Amino acid sequence: MKRNFVKKLPLFTILITAGTLSGCLNYQRPPLAVDQESYTKLQENEKYMLPAELKTLTLQQAQDLALKNNPDFLSIKFSIDSARARYYQQFSNYAPTLNAGISMGQSFSKVYASKSSSEPRSQRDSISPTLSGQWLIFDSLNREMNLLSAKHTLKQTEADVNDARRLLLRAVAYAYNDVQLAYAQKEIIKAQIDYSSTMLKDAERKYKAGTALKSDMLNFRVSLRNSQLDLVKINYTIKANLYVLAGYLGLTDGTIPESIKFPAISMPAGEYTASLDIYLDQALANRPDLKAARERLQSLRYSFYGSLSKFGPTATFNYQLGYGYDRGISHDKSGDGHSWSSTGNFNYSLNVSWNLFNGFSDYFNVKSAKAEVSAADYMLYQLWLSVITDVRTAYENHKSSIIQAKIAREICDLTRETRQLVENEYNAGTALVTRLNEAERDLVQAQNNLASAIVNIANTKAQLDTAIYSFTPTEEENSENKQ
Repeated sequence: MKRNFVKKLPLFTILITAGTLSGCLNYQRPPLAVDQESYTKLQENEKYMLPAELKTLTLQQAQDLALKNNPDFLSIKFSIDSARARYYQQFSNYAPTLNAGISMGQSFSKVYASKSSSEPRSQRDSISPTLSGQWLIFDSLNREMNLLSAKHTLKQTEADVNDARRLLLRAVAYAYNDVQLAYAQKEIIKAQIDYSSTMLKDAERKYKAGTALKSDMLNFRVSLRNSQLDLVKINYTIKANLYVLAGYLGLTDGTIPESIKFPAISMPAGEYTASLDIYLDQALANRPDLKAARERLQSLRYSFYGSLSKFGPTATFNYQLGYGYDRGISHDKSGDGHSWSSTGNFNYSLNVSWNLFNGFSDYFNVKSAKAEVSAADYMLYQLWLSVITDVRTAYENHKSSIIQAKIAREICDLTRETRQLVENEYNAGTALVTRLNEAERDLVQAQNNLASAIVNIANTKAQLDTAIYSFTPTEEENSENKQ
């Protein structure tokens, strides 16, 4: 008995180990900082920060880091594992079940008032282990419909994750472009400060020499202080924009170090040259939200077909293997007596059932499933129209942004030349300081408009890329696709 138990011990160990491991949490956890209750006491190994070797952060690098570390996106990605597990779970419905059970008991009896009883005391021990199970042979294709529904639900979930990726990349692009615009505006303000400082020094020199009015000197001093005030404001804007971008990148410090440089904005050399029809075809073929809606519709269709299976018969195969051991002990005047018996049994049965009426429950279940299919079909239609609108709007917006940037650049060149001419006239004494102030304000406004127009090209490009789902995959995603 002990030898047999020892032989069977590894099998029990394997089963217990498999069950234990399947319930273990095994995943890449977030930075350890989330477990701490103090920010100031965090260690470097508890944080997530930008790579130490990174000196300049490009948009592509920012988007790659966001896809790798954004906690909201990473949490959504786990929904694929859940949907895949539910899909594989449907295959278990084709397998037979096996249940093990055991019944153990004892009974005691004693006769107190009968002289004729030959067994005043008795004891009975019993043990009955059993193996039983069931195998579903046919259920009017309900399993098949559930399997196909789960398969399309998995595809829908994968498309939903891709749609979250699409929206995350757009959000990162917008946040990154806001940082670039703020830095460009800061350079404009610094140039304005340098110009006002130069003009102020010249006005102070002329005022001391008696060739300039004090009001001119005070005018340039006010311009300088206004520019310095604008510099304080834009420094805050830069930090606020960096905080937003750092949040998308999942950085535990909540900001991006000042040592990290951002490429200066510049007018893009190339433009979108494809026709609108090509972009529409690309969007209708690749938009993940559209794919998710199509897969959801398919999943609901199979759920509808599954509801029809309730009107069909079901056949199951039942089986049971049992063993019973009984031992009896009696005590009487003649002494102790022992008896035992053991029995084995095996039985099986094929059961066919067909529900003919259950108060129209199955009928209304079919009606409900049919309504869900109809609603999902029209939701798909509405989303299809939204995709068309998104692409057309983004396409026209991008074309318009390019034209606006070209005009803004021309205006900026003209106002710069005008400012220089007015400055020469002011130095020659033929123009008032008010005219110089006006020319300077026009130049600053034109420079800001040009910077905004250039960044708007990048924003509308991100908008169009999002509308047609045209993003470069990361190195990690490329390796996953190859596998």
